Amino acid sequence: MAFTEYQPGDRAPGAGEFEELNVFGTPTGRIVTVAKDDPLPGAPRAFTWRPLAEHSVDELRARAAEYRRMAGTATTAPIRDSLRKLAERFDTLADQRGREEKGQA
Repeated sequence: MAFTEYQPGDRAPGAGEFEELNVFGTPTGRIVTVAKDDPLPGAPRAFTWRPLAEHSVDELRARAAEYRRMAGTATTAPIRDSLRKLAERFDTLADQRGREEKGQA
């Protein structure tokens, strides 16, 4: 599946969460919530933004599991809590996507 990437400052095509990608297209872990037509936040040169809505349920669940695994090795409570929060956000998005797919079937 080809993903759509947007430049910092581009207007968001729809409301939702976007993940920041580095120059290699790898997620940096930074996620923002943007309203439709609002500009995407600034980012380092050659970094882009991708809507999380383009990921499948399985991809979202895998990301949640990875953040949980990382939380288990975190050395400080704030980092552990942030990683757990990210995992919860990915699971919530996967649940929402799953309900949407079942409604369309």
